[in-house]
Amino acid sequence: MTPLLTDVDILDGHVHPFRRDQLDQLVADIRYTGARQFCMLITDRMEGVGSDEQWDNAVLLKRKYPNDAFLFGGLDISSIVEHGQSEPDVPFAQQLREIMAAGCDGLKLLIGKPDRRKALRFSLDSPILQPMLSLAEESRFPVLWHVGDPPEFWSEATVPLWARQRGWWYDNTHPPKAQIDAEIARVFERHPTLNLILPHFFFLSDRLEDAAALLDRYPSYALDLAPGVEMYHNLTARHSDARAFFIHYADRILFGTDFGLPCGWHRDRGMMIRRFLETDNVFDVPADPAMQPDERPRLRGLALPRDVLERIYAANFRRRVGATPRQLTANAEHESTRIFTNAPE
Repeated sequence: MTPLLTDVDILDGHVHPFRRDQLDQLVADIRYTGARQFCMLITDRMEGVGSDEQWDNAVLLKRKYPNDAFLFGGLDISSIVEHGQSEPDVPFAQQLREIMAAGCDGLKLLIGKPDRRKALRFSLDSPILQPMLSLAEESRFPVLWHVGDPPEFWSEATVPLWARQRGWWYDNTHPPKAQIDAEIARVFERHPTLNLILPHFFFLSDRLEDAAALLDRYPSYALDLAPGVEMYHNLTARHSDARAFFIHYADRILFGTDFGLPCGWHRDRGMMIRRFLETDNVFDVPADPAMQPDERPRLRGLALPRDVLERIYAANFRRRVGATPRQLTANAEHESTRIFTNAPE
């Protein structure tokens, strides 16, 4: 078995601070994976997702680890989802200005996920979003936007076993994948220079040619490696093509684990990604609740060159977002901004 590197700089660009009682474990598992710096992503504020607690936890970690903890703020969509309004109480562009003014390092969007897209009732290329996206594009403010999900999640017959056991797949009340893909394609055409990170490999791990075409057409876009584990199975199935892709687009891929999921996680999910990137080993997927049980074969690592690993692990994130986290502003620290109204003392 090829050993993992012990002297490589790692920044985990995709974690979630969902629960206060899990914060110590979250940081411990980030450190266990080998990362010092990390980026917390706040999901859209709506009923039942604990957005206020996420903000509180993120502020707490920003204060505790001011040189290590990046923070991407999320939108408040509660007035649309919970009260049936056609537009938010506070326009999205103004929300982005508040997120920027509070000292956040970027914007996290989950409104492209099929259940969010269903709840919002407007398309991803709606005029409601245009001023916000234009502001982000003009300012080069980093945006991490979850769009879609793995294609197999639109059918009970094809969804992986671990998700089927949870009753998680999309029925005909959700927008089909082709519709979401068409909507975001129009967004890309309108905002071709967004400082955009598309997490989970933009669910294109089974279509490497399409992933390459996207990155070639939009030089400011990047992909991150946060599981869906299907990504790693798909890349294993096209091993030589996947390795060539990672080497060719080494400046456009970012490391992330998705630690902190509300359903729980296994501490080895980050080590799984490292084994896949660093070694040529064949190995099992960990017993993570968002990965197992699964009937697919074992994974095989890509054994990438060190210079490629260094870019994926940290350099690409720092070039897009910054070398060190921004500090929360005085307003955010003193709870006088709307988005940090529940920040802990």
